[in-house]
Amino acid sequence: MSGQQMFQIVSAGKTLRAKSSAQVLQDAAAAFSVPLPQARRLLVRGWVIKDQLSSKQVLEYRARLQQVGVRVEVHPAGKFDNRALLAKLQFAEKRCEQKPKTDTDNRTEKKAQVARLPPIAAGTKPATAANSKARTQLESLFGDLPAAPGESSADRAQLALGTLLAALVPGVFVLFAALCVYSAARALWQIPQALIAGELSAFGLMGSLLSLGLIALAALLLWPFFAAGRFAAESEAAPLPLSRDGAPALHLLLRVLTEKTGLPQVSHLSVSAGAEVVAEPAPGDIKAQQLPLRLGLGAVRALSGNELLALVARALGGYKGKLRGTTAWLVRDIARRLQWMQWALENERSAVSPGGQVAPPLKPLHRVLTLGGRAAIPLVDKLHDLHRSLTGPTARLLERQGDAWAAQVIGSEAFASFADKWHQLVHAELVVAEVNREASLAGQRLTNYPDAIAWTLRNLDRETRSNIELAMAQASDSWDWTQAADNERVAWAEELSLAPLVQQDFSVQKLFADFGALCSSVSAAIAAEDSRAVDNIRLLCASKESDQARQVMAEYFNQLPPRRFLPLELPANGELQAMGLQQAIDWLRGKLVELREQERRLEELQLREATMQLGAALVRAQVKIEPEAFFLSGSTPAAADKSLRDNRARREELERQQREIFNVFYLRIIRTLESMPTAEQRDPQSRLEQLSAYRPLAARLEKLDAYGDIFGLMIDRLSLDGSQRELLQKFYALAAGELRALCEAAGNSAALCESGMPQMLEERIGASRLPELPADRQRLRDALQALELKCKNAGATVCEHYRIQLAQLLQPCLERELALKVKPLRLIRM
Repeated sequence: MSGQQMFQIVSAGKTLRAKSSAQVLQDAAAAFSVPLPQARRLLVRGWVIKDQLSSKQVLEYRARLQQVGVRVEVHPAGKFDNRALLAKLQFAEKRCEQKPKTDTDNRTEKKAQVARLPPIAAGTKPATAANSKARTQLESLFGDLPAAPGESSADRAQLALGTLLAALVPGVFVLFAALCVYSAARALWQIPQALIAGELSAFGLMGSLLSLGLIALAALLLWPFFAAGRFAAESEAAPLPLSRDGAPALHLLLRVLTEKTGLPQVSHLSVSAGAEVVAEPAPGDIKAQQLPLRLGLGAVRALSGNELLALVARALGGYKGKLRGTTAWLVRDIARRLQWMQWALENERSAVSPGGQVAPPLKPLHRVLTLGGRAAIPLVDKLHDLHRSLTGPTARLLERQGDAWAAQVIGSEAFASFADKWHQLVHAELVVAEVNREASLAGQRLTNYPDAIAWTLRNLDRETRSNIELAMAQASDSWDWTQAADNERVAWAEELSLAPLVQQDFSVQKLFADFGALCSSVSAAIAAEDSRAVDNIRLLCASKESDQARQVMAEYFNQLPPRRFLPLELPANGELQAMGLQQAIDWLRGKLVELREQERRLEELQLREATMQLGAALVRAQVKIEPEAFFLSGSTPAAADKSLRDNRARREELERQQREIFNVFYLRIIRTLESMPTAEQRDPQSRLEQLSAYRPLAARLEKLDAYGDIFGLMIDRLSLDGSQRELLQKFYALAAGELRALCEAAGNSAALCESGMPQMLEERIGASRLPELPADRQRLRDALQALELKCKNAGATVCEHYRIQLAQLLQPCLERELALKVKPLRLIRM
């Protein structure tokens, strides 16, 4: 292997779509035969999973990890190591050991403080006697403490230097724009100058006009940088303004907070459905120290009053003072502008097509700008990296100063538990956003989005909370103020030893005139106009029948249920057919390890086959690819077909072996039914007949699963430009056709209609007819993601419905086996 380039596989800290972190951890622990705590490190961003790998080994390990559900990145060997992460993880474990006593003390103090809190009138009007009383009540929440965190002369010097460094990259754009203006003015002036001098010629005029055209093109390429705010506004729902009449006591509370702390005043208050609390000022707002504030109602619903005020103080504190505010605006706003500029260039947004639509006369100009923009993408990326490297120390200083304001409000001792809850809140919002997005595919939405965030936060299981604590070891992005505090920031805030400014707990929801109606309004604002509001619990929770079915299936199949449908066939081998109930169970017990390995290999081969199908389609479309990246033996159609045939043959052989084992599970059911009294056999026999109605759907579900994997690969690997549109259109049409065929097959089956399958499909995936594939790259990406979810949701819905029916057959079988005192199929650790 001398001279061969080596690589390492590093965790991206994320799971693949449609897989929960808990499931991924269980699968990873089983696949790699490691304890669950060690498997959790696979979800730590930057963790080196395997180092010093050849290109062939990288492909194998990456495929195996993707099959488990871990998203990974490939880097040159030695680029990352685990020593720093191990130190952070050890710090996190030490902090977790010290935390229970503090949490208990905090809860005790909070209970006493809540009991002393006077009621606050939400509907108090300003400039009245009642307003004076309400102000007194609100001021009683705050202690008489020096609120302003100290700022040393070294910090002020670093801010001043940071301002100069942060202005370098935007200065390049401003200077380039000024150069364009100067060059255009000079080119224009040359025309009358030549005319006056009598030297004007056709060639000179054409030269001046050509220069003006090139200057105009260069200036238009700068447009995405200066119009970045437009793209940011398009990407998210506009927040709803909150007037003083809508929450007079809340406006009064914010005024008291700023007076007590010396923070900038809130000039405009708006609310959104999420859990972010951010100030988004313009330079004029910073100069006047009057900032617009956006409150996420998810945070209002899930956090206590002092925790919410900590986030507010953190958002406002970053812009306190003209120097600090200007520095913060340059550091963060320029980084966001560069990101949005890169997004605009990648998605073919230009000055002549800001919304993605181009008028026919302007298409040639748009094409030129698009080609120029693609060439400029690497330069923009380098400018973004340069800006981050120049402003790194200043960004971390601003981040810590914001944390100091949050610690001042709640106290340094409570900052660790506050950071834990903050991380959990961010996770809960991500979960709810994904649930709402999947529901939108069926024309549905959550009735109360903020309440869904609070409900999800309350119901996080212990394992998820533990994984979130491990995630705190990852360093947060100092340029993104919405990210929760990591362990280093927590330790720094605790070292400040600040006493809490807000000494009593209270509920902010009571300060709104009609909090429930406002939550409903923001929930509707982030969804499509024609979407139907569905009760939160129906979308957030699995049905009781599904939970019961999952438990029955886990017990009967020893946590290794069939991937789709149980084959309703007896074993072909005569000796196996002659086995009794106990003999069948004993035989199955000896096959459990083999069955688990078969399932792992089968999932790997299916993911590999989807990758091969995409690679073969690219080869036929004459798109240049690296065959190894798509598990192909060559870059010709014949080589791609051969690779597909070989992989399919291995998969079919595995399926045959797996089917032989599940045939014995069916034999076990038959032997159990034969042991039942005749009267008790009727209902299970009828359920067996109902289960046979699902078999015609198996082939369609297999295709839909493959299309879902292919769409995910397209989004991750392809550029999605115009040259690939024919390929995208082909798979889009094939998947849409399979969805329609699945819905029609379910509707044409009397047994499935009686069990409610078509209605369940319609509720989960909505209409089977899909709109035309859009031309705009971002909308195209969204359409592919939506269809990927539809394909996977369709398969999951059918399998869930099937397992509910199968569990109703297996439950009496388990009860009968217990009555017969049959030695059970013992569970094994997965």
